[in-house]
Amino acid sequence: MGKGLRFLGGLDERLIWENDNLASGRNVTALAPCFSGSMPNNNASIIIPTYNERENIPELLERIHRSMGPLGHPFEIVIVDDDSPDETWKVASQQPDGDRVRVIRRQDEKGLATAVLTGIQAANYDIVVVMDADLQHPPEKIPELVSRVQNGADIAIGSRFAEHGALEGFSHLRRLLSKGADLLARTLFREIRSIKDPESGFFAFKKNVIAHANLSPVGYKILLEILIQGDYTTVSEVGYTFDKRENGVSKFGVKNAVDYLHHTWSLFLRSGEFHRFWKFVAVGAVGAILNLAVLYALTELGVFYLVSGVIAIEAGLLSNFFLNRSWTFRDRGTSGLRYALTALYRDHAVRFVGIVINLFILWLLTSIFGLYYLTSQLIGIGVSMVWNYGGNQWWTWESGI
Repeated sequence: MGKGLRFLGGLDERLIWENDNLASGRNVTALAPCFSGSMPNNNASIIIPTYNERENIPELLERIHRSMGPLGHPFEIVIVDDDSPDETWKVASQQPDGDRVRVIRRQDEKGLATAVLTGIQAANYDIVVVMDADLQHPPEKIPELVSRVQNGADIAIGSRFAEHGALEGFSHLRRLLSKGADLLARTLFREIRSIKDPESGFFAFKKNVIAHANLSPVGYKILLEILIQGDYTTVSEVGYTFDKRENGVSKFGVKNAVDYLHHTWSLFLRSGEFHRFWKFVAVGAVGAILNLAVLYALTELGVFYLVSGVIAIEAGLLSNFFLNRSWTFRDRGTSGLRYALTALYRDHAVRFVGIVINLFILWLLTSIFGLYYLTSQLIGIGVSMVWNYGGNQWWTWESGI
């Protein structure tokens, strides 16, 4: 049992309360010493964060026992409840056949991601499974996730988008928001692009994946945090059908969307990608200065200003390209003449679209909405810069030709 936990007598000896030392600071690096006390084996700790899920708990636990029991491997279920008004924690602690169930009732902190971290600290086994309590994650898939990890995967993801996966519980708006969130994450974090469902809430992993990670999740996308900050080499995906919720009320709302943006921004800062973005901005500034210098020099030497302008633009583009290749995106490990020429073409294509976007915004905001033209231009530059960065991230510096 992790440091910071104590058993209480009374209602049930399986009910655990959290004190302020448990998972405080949301930093799993501080929890690494706790991992050394877990049992080194291929057994699984199933972490289930809950809030107002009392109607689902009996069926959930029964299906987990039915799925995992025949395998003959020890497992445990750690339910972390954020002091639900419907007393989910009490219902969970009173379930029959509960020798494998422990319940943690948190009274001083709320949030799915931090609840999962609390459960990880309390887990006794080396393989951790994370799932929701709303029955949209099928417990029958847990053995396959655990098997993938036992057979060599560092992380096994229950995927709505892999083979045999399906998404049935989302409205059209929820699907649109999900796709937008996915696109944002894939643009910012290149390392997750090969994963079909990096924002799944149903997954398993070896505990040592996060033994030395600096985790500080916000909201509910704990897997994204682990994928960006964890130490792993192999990811496997298991298709499953995300079912409709039958009982209880969905927790998704505006706060979840805000938390997601906060979380991705936090990861952007902590992962080093923010540093890359400012390199990109600095390179763009150098290109702009060179553009103006060439334009001024050639025009003063008697070259027609439009001709000077074309040459100046190309000089700035080439400066941006070579500086980004040698500095901003140096870690992409690209080399060779063929690759350089392909990347040069891609960079020009991306920036041409960026110029069109800039001009369109300048016209739209000035002529249609009546903004001061310099204000419109600044907005256009900002939007086109974001476009250019996204294009460089997604396409320019990728090795596929």
